[in-house]
Amino acid sequence: MAQTINIVIDKTSQYLDWTNSLANNLAGYMAKKGKEKVNVKVTNDVGSEKSTPLLVVLDDSILANQKLLKELQPHMENNSVLVLEPTMINHQIPSFFSVLKKFEFYLYDNLENSIVRTGHAKQGRLGAEYWAKLFDLSNALLNNSKEKNKASTVKIFIAETGIDLMMDRYNLMRDLRESGAEIYPKTPLSGDASKQEEEVKRILQEVDYSVHLFGSSFDEFESMKHCNLLASQIAIERSEGKNPLRRFVWLPLGLKLSEEKKLAYEQLKRDYDALHGAELIQAPLETLKTLIYNDISRSMDRNNEGGESFEDCVYVINEVAHASDAEKVEKELNALGVKTVRSAFDKDDMDILARHKRILRECAGCILFYPGNNPMWIKSTMDDIVKSPGYGRKTAYKSIGLISPKDIDGMNQRFDNYAHIDSSKKLNQDSLQTFVQRLS
Repeated sequence: MAQTINIVIDKTSQYLDWTNSLANNLAGYMAKKGKEKVNVKVTNDVGSEKSTPLLVVLDDSILANQKLLKELQPHMENNSVLVLEPTMINHQIPSFFSVLKKFEFYLYDNLENSIVRTGHAKQGRLGAEYWAKLFDLSNALLNNSKEKNKASTVKIFIAETGIDLMMDRYNLMRDLRESGAEIYPKTPLSGDASKQEEEVKRILQEVDYSVHLFGSSFDEFESMKHCNLLASQIAIERSEGKNPLRRFVWLPLGLKLSEEKKLAYEQLKRDYDALHGAELIQAPLETLKTLIYNDISRSMDRNNEGGESFEDCVYVINEVAHASDAEKVEKELNALGVKTVRSAFDKDDMDILARHKRILRECAGCILFYPGNNPMWIKSTMDDIVKSPGYGRKTAYKSIGLISPKDIDGMNQRFDNYAHIDSSKKLNQDSLQTFVQRLS
């Protein structure tokens, strides 16, 4: 059965002839690439079939047609709408258009401050740019056709943000949607505060991830902070189940803040109640995207592998330079019937960190192998153990051990069920007994 693609255009548009020409070129191009006949129809009617890909010609006439815009919105959530731009729009457009993938059939000359349309019959660069854009468009449509019957396995809530990060939010939404994620909210939230809170709570119970973007715009700070707190509360509730809510809180680099705003952000960073289970990231937007993609990928890998568990393991934590000595500790523990997992260094940095946090979240106890020559490492590692409830840990560790020549001040006060094992003496099963007994 031939695929049908509708190109929606306002009936008063000056680009009707241009659109009809593009429809003919696209039909021929896609038939050649996809080896199947494709029907490309130019229409003024959106229609009710949401599975049919829609191309929307974005110009002033369609922006003035409120009825047509309203009919388009329900189709946005199906990731089946692409935007054709025959010319540049110099004024503000509805926010939902910003989320969609656009194909520009024009060139803008910065020096001349002028716009020139590309075209299939034009010579030189203008013709080449037209066919290159048509190539990209046909690829997007063919990929859409292949993926449309696959249900999205990942649901992501991207909270509303301040005006300064609006385009970053749209950028993130578009890229995640194109990668196959289902993005929430699908429609604008209620303007009524109490209704909006209920909507957000309902969404947060359904999704796999929540993402919160904090910028320098302070007008919306309190509402953004409240939304993030709701997500933290839902994350705590869901931490008891098999599908925890994974969270990201993002701040862009180079924020220019007043002293009042700086104080508010510092308080937010230290607010454990608001950051339960959240990764706090201050980095470029692309880093945030990478972290989300990698987390999704790892989650899918775990599901495919049946979800290896570390719940009855002791985590032997060591620096890479001491891997061979830590392996001996692991063997002694294994000889005592203790199941172990050890620090890994054969992955990329983000995978290592994700694995480290997951083990801290699940393991029965930790034993730190520390020869005593890197105070920054031991401090960082102890901090990670203390912060493990923020990674989703539900219970206290049964046993915490430190293998080092000297004990470290404050360890007894900082950790319950703590044991120091003197590494200046021979390490054997007897020296590990106190640590092991507390595991039972």
